[in-house]
Amino acid sequence: MDKDITLKVKVFSGDSEDKYCITSAREIAFTLRDISERRRPVALYYGNANEFILATLLFVETHGLWLEQSPDAATNQKISASDDLIVVGSHLNVKIQFSSGKPSLEEHRGYKTFFLPLPEKLFRLQRREYFRLTTPATNPLKCVIASNLKTSKLPREVTVMDISIGGIGLICSEDDTELFPGISYPDCRIDLPEFGSIIGKIVVKNMAVLTGTSGQSFKRAGCELLNLDNPSKVLLHRYVLHLQRVK
Repeated sequence: MDKDITLKVKVFSGDSEDKYCITSAREIAFTLRDISERRRPVALYYGNANEFILATLLFVETHGLWLEQSPDAATNQKISASDDLIVVGSHLNVKIQFSSGKPSLEEHRGYKTFFLPLPEKLFRLQRREYFRLTTPATNPLKCVIASNLKTSKLPREVTVMDISIGGIGLICSEDDTELFPGISYPDCRIDLPEFGSIIGKIVVKNMAVLTGTSGQSFKRAGCELLNLDNPSKVLLHRYVLHLQRVK
């Protein structure tokens, strides 16, 4: 089990649910499949979330997933009669949670399992937009800022220092006069090696002067990443997960 992740049910209130919710079927399947491949235990809650078993997420496909049954037949009967299941697990040190109705009892690839349809919503209980990961120092990521028709400036390539689902940190020289808080740039492209390219709008939120190991000063522009389409969101999520694995 991932360090310091407790498999307890999170109760949402008000608008807090939207901060953590994933609705992309591809992203949900990708996350659950990764948990399955790592054979991480998950908690399967039943009976109005008053009881649970620890189970292994055995298999995940595009239409559903299979959880191992309990060795206790009476427990399996209770779970199969429950229409308010909640599954809680952890993925790369982040708690995940989803709900389901009644499961089907199936024998799948030689295992006695509970079959659940792929959830329409999955919650990653971490504010991902604040969880930034440093990009590789060798062959660093580049953000290509589209040309400005008003000033006739050519596209500009800027090094990406760190990245998350919701934003990026860009490195520029200390005397840079183009990147400053409040300015937005549409149609920016970031090529994610081995994953593909994403295009979205960046909005500069803050600037900070940093000093490198060589003693040279530079600016870090903290930018919000907006207007990504669903395929780009999935690519970015996969890339961030990749960075988490290799750290």
